Amino acid sequence: MEVLGPMIGTVGIMVVIGWIVRIVATSRRQTKMAALQAEMQEKLLDKFGSSEEVIRYLESDAGRQFLDTASFERANPYKRILGSIQTGLILTLAGAAFLFLRGQLTDADDAFVFLGAIGLALGLGFLLSAVATFVLSKNWGLVNGESGDED
Repeated sequence: MEVLGPMIGTVGIMVVIGWIVRIVATSRRQTKMAALQAEMQEKLLDKFGSSEEVIRYLESDAGRQFLDTASFERANPYKRILGSIQTGLILTLAGAAFLFLRGQLTDADDAFVFLGAIGLALGLGFLLSAVATFVLSKNWGLVNGESGDED
């Protein structure tokens, strides 16, 4: 039982550090993308001589596409589904590994059973989330090329 506290603390700290790194990396990527898009759009708008030219351009297919890129973080169900599947598989396998290791190390049975059960529960939850996301996205017409959002 005395092994349970430090093991949970170590795993918890690693998860929190990983989560922070992921959030910072995602935030930096989004900030860079927004800055690049704003710069590109500003340069494009500077090329026009009058407001009538801008209006004609925005009414064209290319102009509509230009306006669509203003929201660079559109919902992409494929990324969300794949992210849930990846996370679910990793957590499920980690949980199964902890359950396998419970009999391998002495005085750590309770800790490995606890971590294994948590890992399996979270992993299966993410996998079920991926299935639910896919089913809902398909029902709402967001998958199979119907949304027009390809990444």
